[in-house]
Amino acid sequence: MNKKSIQETSNQDFKSKFVQHKEGMPIIRCACGFEILVLPDLRAMNRAIKNHINGHKPASCGSECILAINWLEEFLTEQVLIVASKMNFPTVN
Repeated sequence: MNKKSIQETSNQDFKSKFVQHKEGMPIIRCACGFEILVLPDLRAMNRAIKNHINGHKPASCGSECILAINWLEEFLTEQVLIVASKMNFPTVN
């Protein structure tokens, strides 16, 4: 087995493992198409949404821009709540 075939095999293994792993993980999708992984930690999920929204915010943001940013944050938060409501959490006794 040469170096090239080893690299191709390891790349294929990595891609197949990544796809299998990604399929089982819940994600939300921004209006721009960006996918955000839904995290079980509320603070981390809030930070992920805020970080993504900051990428949408231009340097000078007027009142219309602020309304759009607020709408986007509510849109993403609503998606998180929908996904979380469909998740099966173990019961605690």
